[in-house]
Order: sequence, then C-alpha cells, then structure tokens
Amino acid sequence: MLTALVSWVIRPMLRTVRRAWDLWVSFVFFVWMGWRRKSSLPPVFNPILLLSATELAQSIRERKMSSVEVVKAYVTRVSDVNPLLNAVAQENFQSALLEAKRVDERLSQGFKDGSLTKEYLKKNQPFLGVPFTVKETVAAAGLPNSGGLVVRNKIRAATDAEIVRKMKRAGAILVGNTNVSELGMWWESDNRVYGRTNNPYDTRRTPGGSSGGEAALMCACGTPISLGTDTGGSIRMPAYFCGLFGHKPSSGVISLKGCNIHLDVEWSEMQSAGPITRHAKDLAPILAVLVGDKADKLSLDKRVDPGTLQIFTMENDCDGILTSSISSTLVSAQRAVAHHFRHTYDVTVRKVIIPGMKKSYQIFQEKLREEYAEGTPIFQQMADNKGEINVWTEITRLILGRAHHTIPLLAQAAMEKFAGEVKFLKDQKKVLQGKEDTQRVPALLQGETMWKRLQMRVQRLLGDNGVLLYPSHPTLAPYHNEPLFRPLNFTYTAIFNALGFPVTQVPLGLAPNGLPLGIQVVGGLYQDHVTIAVAADLEKAFGGWICPSKIL
Repeated sequence: MLTALVSWVIRPMLRTVRRAWDLWVSFVFFVWMGWRRKSSLPPVFNPILLLSATELAQSIRERKMSSVEVVKAYVTRVSDVNPLLNAVAQENFQSALLEAKRVDERLSQGFKDGSLTKEYLKKNQPFLGVPFTVKETVAAAGLPNSGGLVVRNKIRAATDAEIVRKMKRAGAILVGNTNVSELGMWWESDNRVYGRTNNPYDTRRTPGGSSGGEAALMCACGTPISLGTDTGGSIRMPAYFCGLFGHKPSSGVISLKGCNIHLDVEWSEMQSAGPITRHAKDLAPILAVLVGDKADKLSLDKRVDPGTLQIFTMENDCDGILTSSISSTLVSAQRAVAHHFRHTYDVTVRKVIIPGMKKSYQIFQEKLREEYAEGTPIFQQMADNKGEINVWTEITRLILGRAHHTIPLLAQAAMEKFAGEVKFLKDQKKVLQGKEDTQRVPALLQGETMWKRLQMRVQRLLGDNGVLLYPSHPTLAPYHNEPLFRPLNFTYTAIFNALGFPVTQVPLGLAPNGLPLGIQVVGGLYQDHVTIAVAADLEKAFGGWICPSKIL
C-alpha cells in the first residue's frame, strides 16, 4: 500500500516540484547571464591545427612537416586562445620546443643512416613529435600538481604519472597541463589557484569538469592530444559540453599511478584515464598507448560492422527526481541517431527501460564509499592531509569574499563533517544505552548488491555485440555556477563509473543556440572497440566536432 502511494502520488508530486525548480533556475540564469557579452575566439589560420593527432604523427614520420613546426603552431594557438578560456594551468613551451628540435634531428639522422624506418616508428613511437596536454591533477614532472588547492600552490610533481610516461615513450611532447575543479571533485573547472575556465562555444558557460581545461583547449584547437581521468564523468561531461569525443575505458585496464593528488592507487574499479579528442580516429591509437600490454584485452584492432550490432536506446534515467528532465533538443538528437541506424543499416533499435537507472546517484555513492573506504575525509584532503580545515571558518571566509576554497567543495566538506558528527552522536548514544547492533549488515554490502545486480542486467543486455544509447547529460552546457543548483545531473555519466562499462561520448552537431549536442555510447565490459567504432560511424553521419572559431 505504501509503495503504491509513493509510486502514484508522492513521486509524481516530487517530479513536478523538480520541473518547476528547473524552470525557475533556467529563467534566473538566463536573466542573470544572458545579457552578458560572450567573447569570440580568434580565427584558425594554420591548417596544421585542424589535423588529427594520427595525421600529424604520420606527416612528421614522412618528413612532410617538422615537429618544431607542429609544436610552434600549437604554442601560438594556446597563446591566442588561453586569455579568453583560462584553460592552461602551466605551459611548458620552451622545453617542448627543445624536445621537438631533438625529434627532428633524430629523424634526419635516423633516416639518413638507416637506423630508423617509418614502420618502426609507427609501431613503437606512434605519436613521435606530436604535442599533448594533461589535466593538472595528473603528475607531470616539473609542472604544478596542486589540484587547485591553495595550500599546494607551490608544489610541483617530481615524476610523471604512468599515463604521461607512456605518452612520452610513444614520442608525444608535453606542452603544458590544464585547469581542473578543486581536487577534481566537481563538474565545473574552477578553483582558487587558477580561477575559472570558460567554454569555447560560449564563454559565459562552463566547459565542465574536472577535465574542463583539457576539453576547452582541445575544442579551441589548442592541443591535438588530451589526457584526462574520469571518476564520475570527468572526461565525458567536458567532452559533451565542448562538442568533442571522450572515452571512458573499461575499468581496470589503465594504470592510474600518479593520477590523483592524495589517494595514489594504480588500479580502480571506478576511475579510468582516457583521451579527449576532436577526431574519432584518434581514440583507439591513444587508448592503445595508455593501455599498453593490456591492449589485446580490448581488441582495439578488431573491425566492427555497425550493421551487425544490437542497438538499444534509453532516453532518460526513468524520470529520477534527483536530476533535471531531459532537454527536448537532446531527445530529438538521440532519436536522430536511432533513425540513422534504422535507415542506414536496417537494424532494429530497441527502446529499453532499465529501472535501476532511477537510483543512479544512490548506486554511485555506495560504490564510491566502497572504492575509497581507505581514503581520508574531504575536510582533511582540503588541508592536504595535514590536519583538517575548519569548515565553518572557511564558510565565514567565503561569505566575506576571502575564501581559500570553492563553494562545491566546502559544501561537500560541510555535509561530510555534519554526517560524521551525527553518526558519532548516534553511536555514542547506543553505547551508553547498551544497544549496539553488531549484527547489522553494513550499507556497503547492500550497495554492492545493488550495483552488481544492475551491472549484470546491463551486461546481459549488451553482451559483446550491443550498445546502449544514453544521454550524456540532461541539459545543454550550463552557465557558470548553474551546476550549483542542479548538482546531481552528473549522475547520467557517473552511473557507468559505478558499473565499469566502456563509454564513448559522441558529438552530434550544434543546437539552434550554438551549443553542442551529444550522446553516450555504452558497450559491454571490455568492448571498447565497439563503442569507438560506433563513434566513428556517427562522426561520418553527424559531422563530429564543429570548430567554435572561424577557419580562414
């Protein structure tokens, strides 16, 4: 009886309240931000900037262009666009140009004396001479590694993270690192060390987070190879907001050594490192470098015929009350993708409803607690694990305009602190009353059952030959600070971190207001090659990335 009351009365009421709230937030931000002038990016003059990373590498190997020429083109472009985007945390231009010169000299000498061949370089150093960037929370020797924390402002990484080391070993040249959200724990890239990053399509809006600096720079033709990490959508959301391809690999295939500020683990079931690109053709080669010896596990070289796939589509999270309603523009874009598969390949696109998706946030949180059970509380991490911050003092500083931390992280710290104190008082009361419940099943085990059940259900649905089309986000790229009023919309991406599936965010052109459209393509476990193949197919059908600048 109670369940029926919740389903038929209370839930629809809450959903109506949620819709009213979203309408009010949209109206307020349109009035507040809509009148402000958005800055236009400088035109793209150099055609080098429009080539894919694999095309650049091939041209360098074939001596059609020099590494110095390529690096100089990107150094110039970053210098042009960064004042508008604030995407770069620290440039590495001088070292990059010196390394590019060494690459050109090595190629000249190697081809002259026969010690190098194009085939050898393609196999062993597939990105020789090509620039790349990485988010600031990923260690890159000599560059800042603060995570946006004021207390770590002067800290620089002593060694490279494993993914940085692999890219360098593949011949790529690091030209800088990029802005993130504070400690990488929010989906807008803003902190008190570097400030806020802007979206290239509309500088009044966010590029997402926490890999927002990477996505903004990639979108603006400021880097040909971009590396990020993804714990709750930190690759896919910025890629979506900036009209790019972003791939979250299957869990446990890429080493995360050096990819986190505090909890430096090598393997994770939730977090993955992966690429953000303008061109679908770059995803698999970059992923192959990052995966290394485990590349065979993902079958990245296996050809996929989209006409033989099983296509499933789900247009929302079963109308969860914690998230916004899906934009009608995004629904139309997703239906256009389904129409493409029906009419191009004559395949049946099955519309599915997966009830467990309604509890995406709850499942994500329980899995997060399981994954980071050994981690320190946020209010200690904000002090760089040297004691803890006084949350209430920091909130007072925020009110006075002298904050050392951003609102989202302070809010998370305050909630964690409050929850901890409440739990302590309850436990203390039970001890005094002699009512400790030693037989109680931990919530963690219940959460594991929930995510595992959903994972098994989705895996049975997809198998090794199916993909699920699922929204990347319920709205178009929001205005700056708007995520504060819709904090849980990130669960459209985060649920797949909890489940471990490979997911590729695919751009689908622009909405009438000039903002990017996109969709997530979800595959079965270790079927990364399938989602990437679908991304390449959709790139041909819908045009892929669209340059936010004029091309002259």
